[in-house]
Amino acid sequence: MSDVIRIRREELYAKGVEDALARERQLRGRRPKPPPVSPLRAFLLSPLFYLPAAGGLAALVVSLLLNPVFEDIPHVAGEILLVNRDPFDLEGGTLLTLGSLEVLVPDEVIRFEPGEGGEPPLDGAEDLEAGLVVDVLGAPRGGIGGRRLVAVALRRTTPERAEAIGTDLPAMWPRFVLFPLTAVLVAVALIVAEGIASRNWMRMVQRSISGSGLTLVFSVLAYIPAGLVMQVGLAVFASSLTPEDGYVTADTMKPFAFLVFSACRSIAWACIGAALGLGMNIVRATKVQLRNSVVGGALGGALGGAFFDPIERFTTIGGSLFSGGADVSRLVGLIAVGASVGFFVALAEHLAREAWVLVRTGPLAGKSFVLYRTPTTIGSAPAADIYLFKDAEIGPRHAAIHRLGNRYEIEDLGSRAGVAVGGRAVRRHRLASGDQIVLGATVLEFEERTRRS
Repeated sequence: MSDVIRIRREELYAKGVEDALARERQLRGRRPKPPPVSPLRAFLLSPLFYLPAAGGLAALVVSLLLNPVFEDIPHVAGEILLVNRDPFDLEGGTLLTLGSLEVLVPDEVIRFEPGEGGEPPLDGAEDLEAGLVVDVLGAPRGGIGGRRLVAVALRRTTPERAEAIGTDLPAMWPRFVLFPLTAVLVAVALIVAEGIASRNWMRMVQRSISGSGLTLVFSVLAYIPAGLVMQVGLAVFASSLTPEDGYVTADTMKPFAFLVFSACRSIAWACIGAALGLGMNIVRATKVQLRNSVVGGALGGALGGAFFDPIERFTTIGGSLFSGGADVSRLVGLIAVGASVGFFVALAEHLAREAWVLVRTGPLAGKSFVLYRTPTTIGSAPAADIYLFKDAEIGPRHAAIHRLGNRYEIEDLGSRAGVAVGGRAVRRHRLASGDQIVLGATVLEFEERTRRS
């Protein structure tokens, strides 16, 4: 005798049954085509926009933090207390004492500039005398306590300005934190931008913590190749100098030396960019994602680094050494580095993607997710690879997309609302480019790059 299934009337007309039938009809019926995403929304949610914007903004922050304390040439000022025109331990120069600082004014490689108030420049070292208040730019030289400066430019100044500048040599720490700080802030900015675009706050915080620490480590290690490359540039620059050249700046550097020096700086920033890409994606990333971020970071760093010296060369032509022209080149150069790294990271990902899903409805409409991982999980849990929120029908692990050779399949992971492709409920289905996937009230569109036969 076969078993008999009895259904009571109240069970047949229960609200849950009606909801299940409504969902089934919705899945089997012809779902209306979702409205197109506005071009502006699609542009704002494109990594090719928000990653360069985030990288450039982070680099701007670095510039605002470091430019006020960054001195390319040490700058001191004060009243001359003593003039020694025949120092026993030096040849060819005049030794000045400013406070506790010794300033060597060489017979050559010195530029006497007009004073800030329009005073005429000094005719030479013979005009230097005790009691004169001067502004000095120079290069540090070892001495007792390291308190000696070799002057490259000198001018008259006022006692008030001299008191504001002082005779203390500037701190060197800004030079050592420039690379790591830029790398860390740009990496965190790219991670945060991606987190905001995908609204996955938990993953954004986790990646920011791990990414910032690893980026700091790798960017410090990148100092080794970057420093070696810059030493090559400095060696070529030094070999091009002659005694008649005097003090050489970016605008007076010989063309060949300038090109080599600029190329070396570009390569040095490429090392930092590669370290940035490695640090931000080495955790929880596929090999393809890691390769894309490293290549994109290196290309972005190289392009951005190439801006530094040309900007300084063309903004300081015939200008005063006291004008601080390097601040402008550092500002523009750092922003170029940050924006270029963001752009090339996004471009490398865009060019390397083979399949992706585009969100057509809901809060993430217009956002695309590249299918790097297999399986790629879709759900309402922040741990899902594609995090869909504000849809009560989406389960924590609703569905998964598998890559099997050259094809992609979607699988229903036992969700309550089910999965539909092309208006038909499926448990597992092979996807074709242009397929619309319905998960609850959310519509995804699967896209695949056309393969050459």
